Amino acid sequence: MSFPRLRSTWFSVLGVVLISLVNVTPAYAQWTVKGRVVDSTDRQPMTSAQVVLVREGDSLRVGAVTRKDGSFVMEDVAAGRWSAKVTFIGYRSLTRSVTITNADVDLGTIVLAAGANLTDEVTVTGKAVSAIQKGDTVEYNAAAFKVNKAASAEDLVQKMPGVTMQDGRVQAQGEQVQQVLVDGRQFFGNDPNVALRNLPAEMIESIQVYDQASDQNQFSRAADANARKTLNIVTKKSMRNGAFGRAFAGYGGEDSRYKAGATMNVFDSTRRYTILAQSNNVNEQNFAIEDIVGAFGGGGGRGGMMRRMAMMAPGGGGGGRPMFRGGGGGMSDFFVDQRNGITTTHAGGINYSDMWGESINVTASNFFNYSDNVADQSLFRQYTVPTQFGNVYDERSDVSSSNINNRFTARLDIRLDSTQSLLWSPRFTLQQNDGVNDVLGLSRSDADVLGSTRTTQTTDYAGMTFGNDLLYRLRFAKPGRTLAVNANISYTANDGTNDLFSSTTSTVTSIVDTLEQRSTLDQGVWTINPSVTLTEPFDTLSSLAVQASTNIQTTLSDRLTNRASETDVYNILDTAQSNTLRSTYAVHQVSPTYRYGDRDFGFELGVTGQMAELDNEQQFPFTSTVRRTFWNVLPNANLRYQISKDANLRLFYRARTSAPSADQLQDAVTTSNPLQLTAGDPNLRQDLTHTLFTRYSANDVASGTTFFALLRGEFTYDYIANSVTIAERDTAIADGIILPQGGQLTRPVNLDGYVSLRAFATYGFPVEFLSSNLNLFGSVTWTRTPGLVNGLENIATTPSANAGFALASNISEGVDFTISTNYTFSSVSNSVLSERNIDYINGSSRLRLSWEFIPKLTIVSDLVHTLTSGYSEGYDQSIILWNAALAWRFLADDRGELRLSANDILQRNTAISRSVSESSVDDTRATVLQRWAVLMFTYDLRVF
Repeated sequence: MSFPRLRSTWFSVLGVVLISLVNVTPAYAQWTVKGRVVDSTDRQPMTSAQVVLVREGDSLRVGAVTRKDGSFVMEDVAAGRWSAKVTFIGYRSLTRSVTITNADVDLGTIVLAAGANLTDEVTVTGKAVSAIQKGDTVEYNAAAFKVNKAASAEDLVQKMPGVTMQDGRVQAQGEQVQQVLVDGRQFFGNDPNVALRNLPAEMIESIQVYDQASDQNQFSRAADANARKTLNIVTKKSMRNGAFGRAFAGYGGEDSRYKAGATMNVFDSTRRYTILAQSNNVNEQNFAIEDIVGAFGGGGGRGGMMRRMAMMAPGGGGGGRPMFRGGGGGMSDFFVDQRNGITTTHAGGINYSDMWGESINVTASNFFNYSDNVADQSLFRQYTVPTQFGNVYDERSDVSSSNINNRFTARLDIRLDSTQSLLWSPRFTLQQNDGVNDVLGLSRSDADVLGSTRTTQTTDYAGMTFGNDLLYRLRFAKPGRTLAVNANISYTANDGTNDLFSSTTSTVTSIVDTLEQRSTLDQGVWTINPSVTLTEPFDTLSSLAVQASTNIQTTLSDRLTNRASETDVYNILDTAQSNTLRSTYAVHQVSPTYRYGDRDFGFELGVTGQMAELDNEQQFPFTSTVRRTFWNVLPNANLRYQISKDANLRLFYRARTSAPSADQLQDAVTTSNPLQLTAGDPNLRQDLTHTLFTRYSANDVASGTTFFALLRGEFTYDYIANSVTIAERDTAIADGIILPQGGQLTRPVNLDGYVSLRAFATYGFPVEFLSSNLNLFGSVTWTRTPGLVNGLENIATTPSANAGFALASNISEGVDFTISTNYTFSSVSNSVLSERNIDYINGSSRLRLSWEFIPKLTIVSDLVHTLTSGYSEGYDQSIILWNAALAWRFLADDRGELRLSANDILQRNTAISRSVSESSVDDTRATVLQRWAVLMFTYDLRVF
């Protein structure tokens, strides 16, 4: 495998910069203040304690938050007399005088004692403080949110202002949470669901919400436009030494429904083990699936093609973003909450974290899951663009599939000495997916059927991915001067087969076309991404960072389709559906960034000079080469303003490019659904996106109110959209491939003019007379999506408005209720056919109650009203779902519980969804698990 080489001049420039920076002598008298904060009772380190230095005379402030080991470091502190104040919620604050002359200062071990006096940052008496603002971090006090004894971390965070669940994914401050840490450490990799659904609420001291930059940007203190929305669970000190967990088993019903599982945590200060296991046939999974092979359609895929397996409705893309946006999956592209159909799940995993000596911080986890799914699904597609032939596509499918997934992640942070460290992050994932999908599809013009197809697909796919990320970090003697060298290497491989039998009938011509074929896929993707970042301070407030990086991605994709001969042997090569492609996309860039900032205000201005080379070599069925070079100047900027200790404002701007995937570049036609064909385009260009983002947050400790707002806009040039052809008559599109009248062929195409705008706000405050917290939220989005339909450009505009509230009780563990509602009002308008504009509503309201009406006996009721209006005929619904349970706690310390649960008592459960593209609106219905009941025993283990 050969890769494009960096320009030799880059190395010359980089060498000059390195030599000049290393030989600059210190010019400023700035010093380092460090120390360690521990609890007075057990001498355990205190994570997230706040340390603030206040200089006498001018009240200049320098602050830090303690790390997982209780340590803190404040660099670039000027000489003089300072006052150091250490605070932590629920502990007495401590103040020391510090004098800095001509040397670094080590404050040693600082001991905080628990006490009734709150810190000066939290001054409300008579009630627990709900939240405080620490710079960019919002920290929620778990004690301020009352939940029942059996509550999970997920139940707890949903009571916190600005935190919601959408489609099984937790969102905070209007953005999807991408990782959940426990005491600042990874917990089962980047899967948020494992921590939230398996850890009990009773172990949580506080929840911190912030945007975590990459390890390299954290080290160089650079803002990160791609920072991950993060929840950090800070555990109670009383539960950091001991063993605790839960085991449960339940069975019931005529359909033999069951659920069983266990969670065991063994914590010994910094050494921690967590073991998880679960098995059930009631559609419950407390984890996310990493989808490598595209089995669940998570990566956009190419709808109906052989890589799109049995668990999603086939027959073309559709979705809010075009089907050609990207390939299948990634290391953090988890598929979450598959509830359609009936699913049996078996899963287990182990998480380990520890400090090896005083210099190595290690976390590692392995998680395995197996699932079987059976589902009946229907799809109704209404084209919103002008076509005289085939304005509706209707589909029914019977689906069965099995999926095996195993993922391993680790992280070793090695401190080489006081100035150097090494971070190694390996990861490895395996996936196996098998499926059978029987489909009946109809292409109609109003009530007239133009064509029909019956297909049976049998798929067998496997995928593997591994990656290594190595980061070396060095701090020079001069404060603020740093060097970071990063190298990332990853490889992803997919292979498998798809056996297809189809029978397609044209009602107009009465011609019946049968097809029997086998398609094989063998695809491998190598990615190499080295980078070097140098930071040089000008003074205590400003610095210059220069980064040079290369990202080389090489894909080899081999897709072959053979038709069956008269002897039922797959030996007739179909060249129109076969393709061998080698694609290399290399991006070389240099990014200087100027930074200025003090404690309350800062900004960054940067620019990236980028050269990208796209090299596509088609080797079969004919040879062709497409080579393109793109030159770009990509600016970026951000601003940080700490308006007050309780309010924070951030602004980001960034320009970026992205390349088409290998699937998008392969022009082989995919016929897994003869009425919904897809193909790629080897002449695609990279797209260019400008993103503007602003975020404001404020927390008033005295009143207990929280407010958060964000604005986001994206503007894309050369957007990879869909070009849809709807056949007005039977049309030959390739050798031996006929697109029937009313059938659809979709290809990717570059178009300008994609726009996405979003505004979101949430406001939370206590309702004293109800002993509850009320959270109000709302959002407005506006999307402009270009596309081509039969050669005409259509602009699909989709504005929507969302509003809702959540009233969560804060009375006691015995009375726990939540009343919530969340509705979205949307419309779809099209530039070429305004009479097919669509308005629709979807949303739900919920009343959840857990009431210990007599000691040890609790009744649980969960009522959900779901509404869809303005959908296609037969897809509108207004239903009430009711789940209920009766639980009795017994044994010593209430460690045992016997619970009788009934789900979907009214037997009304269904799954209806809508997705919108630039040419159609898709309504989908899937069977789901309806009424079932189990009697379950749970035992809580506590050893402290």
